[in-house]
Amino acid sequence: MFFRWMFGLPGAALISALLFLGMAYMIRQEATTKPPVEPPDLTITFKPEPPAITKKPPTRTKLPDPPPIDIPKQEPSRNPGGSIPIDPPISPAGKTGPIIMPGPMQPVVKPPPSYPEACRSRGASGVVIVEFDVTAEGNVVNPRIISSADGCFERSVLQTIQKYKYPPPQEDGRAVARRGVREVFRFELEG
Repeated sequence: MFFRWMFGLPGAALISALLFLGMAYMIRQEATTKPPVEPPDLTITFKPEPPAITKKPPTRTKLPDPPPIDIPKQEPSRNPGGSIPIDPPISPAGKTGPIIMPGPMQPVVKPPPSYPEACRSRGASGVVIVEFDVTAEGNVVNPRIISSADGCFERSVLQTIQKYKYPPPQEDGRAVARRGVREVFRFELEG
């Protein structure tokens, strides 16, 4: 084993050195035999644009006034026609009676948003609309900015809306979640 190392290591070093010298020679030969590269011709020719064609706007003629319509007066009839029976409306739950659509939800806990100092120093003002979901417990989840006058207000609005608390939405006497609730925040500097 010692003899292998004694003859193998110097032999490997000698072969590596010869390869490096051969590569250096080839690189040097290539650099001296290649003609220098000339830059490409960069002349730019411009074609003149055709002259613009101007059109005269069409002349507008005034239309004559419409003739007056003479509508004879009629007395209202006591029996305008046959009556059509109308069934009571059916709600989505399958019950008959008036359909009650849920109105806008009003929060029970509604802390005011803080006016960001970066916006105040720039004198920024505007409106931010945020949309979110309300859980069956009345908590706000999944807030997302729908429209924003300035991006510096968005963080303040998202932090504030997380603190809102709504009365649990009711449907058929039980609490349910509601999606797509929107709130509008107005930021205005006073004075």
